[in-house]
Amino acid sequence: MFKRKKWFAPALVLLVLLSLAGSAFAMEIRNGDNVSVPAGTLKGPLFVAGNEIVIDADVDGDVFAAGQTVIINGRVSGDLLAAARTIRINGNVSGDARCAAQDIDVKGELGQSLTAAASEVRQLDGSRVNRDALVFANQITASGLVGRQYLGAGGTARINGTVGNDVNFWRVEDLRLGPAAVIGGDLNYGSPHEANVASGAQIAGTTKWELLEPQAPQQRQHRGFNWLEALAWFAAGILFWGVLTLISPGIWRHISQTMRHSPGHSLGWGLLLLLLTPLVVLLLLITVIGIPLSLVLLAIYGILLYAAKIIVGDVIGRLLATRFGWEGRVNTILPFLLGFALLLFLTSIPVVGLIISIATVCLAMGAVFLAIYHWRQSNTHLEH
Repeated sequence: MFKRKKWFAPALVLLVLLSLAGSAFAMEIRNGDNVSVPAGTLKGPLFVAGNEIVIDADVDGDVFAAGQTVIINGRVSGDLLAAARTIRINGNVSGDARCAAQDIDVKGELGQSLTAAASEVRQLDGSRVNRDALVFANQITASGLVGRQYLGAGGTARINGTVGNDVNFWRVEDLRLGPAAVIGGDLNYGSPHEANVASGAQIAGTTKWELLEPQAPQQRQHRGFNWLEALAWFAAGILFWGVLTLISPGIWRHISQTMRHSPGHSLGWGLLLLLLTPLVVLLLLITVIGIPLSLVLLAIYGILLYAAKIIVGDVIGRLLATRFGWEGRVNTILPFLLGFALLLFLTSIPVVGLIISIATVCLAMGAVFLAIYHWRQSNTHLEH
């Protein structure tokens, strides 16, 4: 079975920009369970997090979106970066679209390139990707037009549209070219099976098939619980929590209140930051002049990944203190120790622990981002 590659693209830049910028930093932020951006013209960048997101507006700038469902009906003059369960691009995007989801549909026109990682990616009839398409998915359907190259890997790939240049699949279990397929360059693919090329399909260049062995199911070895490693993590977490408490005693309470009051928003924004940060760092590195900022972002990203369990462990501890009436009766470190230990135990459980770990990172990143944003908003109101 095809093992999907995960493309993690970054926007932790928001975290730094919000902490450095004042009221002059112009952007649109929308969040909620169901977010609808009505038709009209909106000055971006637009940041949206929620459960169901529908953007009918024409956005002058980039769009960053995270939720269960993201639907783009309007025109985006910049780039689209989205993470969701389902993504539908019905409108036109002038720049690049970089998406991670379970299902992705492209129906409109992309002025630049498409980068997609999903279980299923469908480029529908009449759609256009004017430059390159880089796709990793279990099921790939390309029925529209790609101006230059089509690249990627997948389980089943069906091309029944036009590709202006080469098609390169590093690994594909089943490749099919429909009768309307037109490839303007070479077809290169690695697969256990020869491609099924329908009558009428056109390949202008050469075809190269690399015979690959079928992928055997991977046997995962169960690794026993490492008590020494767990104790080391526990001790390091206590030290980190204690030092930050001495430096800024109110920071844990502020982050905890944010996460407890807005768990859904914290999870959505955290998922967006987790997926988008590495790409922003990469883009800044390419510009050379942005290298110092990229290194700062990378450092913050790493710290948040490390501190995620500590942050959520503190929140769990405060919830326990509230539930059992410990507030004001015991030292705050005791609920933290219980919450942190409980979280470390839960994340050590096979399979379930991985899901809990990902949710923990998203909650922590989102809560920190929202806490900084709310702090900046309150300071702006006080200044005015």
